[in-house]
Amino acid sequence: ELLDLQPLSITELQNERFIKLYGGKFEVFNPIQTQVFNSVYKSDSNVLITAPTGSGKTVCAELAIFRMLSQLASGRKISGRCVYIAPLEALADERYADWSEKFGKGLGLKVVKLSGGQDDLRLLKTGQIVISTPKAWDIMSRRWKTRSHVQT
Repeated sequence: ELLDLQPLSITELQNERFIKLYGGKFEVFNPIQTQVFNSVYKSDSNVLITAPTGSGKTVCAELAIFRMLSQLASGRKISGRCVYIAPLEALADERYADWSEKFGKGLGLKVVKLSGGQDDLRLLKTGQIVISTPKAWDIMSRRWKTRSHVQT
């Protein structure tokens, strides 16, 4: 059950580059996004979000990416990488297309999608936002002790 909170404005991001990515799409976060905002965007807490399809979980993931980027920009972190696991290949393709536009063109980040193929190790080394399916990530992370880019 969600708390009865007033919807947060996107200006709560307090970063013009992040706010601009949502400009014209929506002005306030929905109830689920408002509920998790402080945990996802203003802390380093581990968070599990379970909600129905279409309820705004992707924006919650984007808030976590913004947190990582804010930490890097402030010098509180010296390196960082986001790994997003999509349950289906079609959803991974959709996320890759959307985030390549939003984070790639919009913020200049390197967005990559792992396929389970031979190029994945090179992609992982260069990607700042890595999108994968569970199967492709399993292949990549099986020998995690010898792959420093899986560890970071």
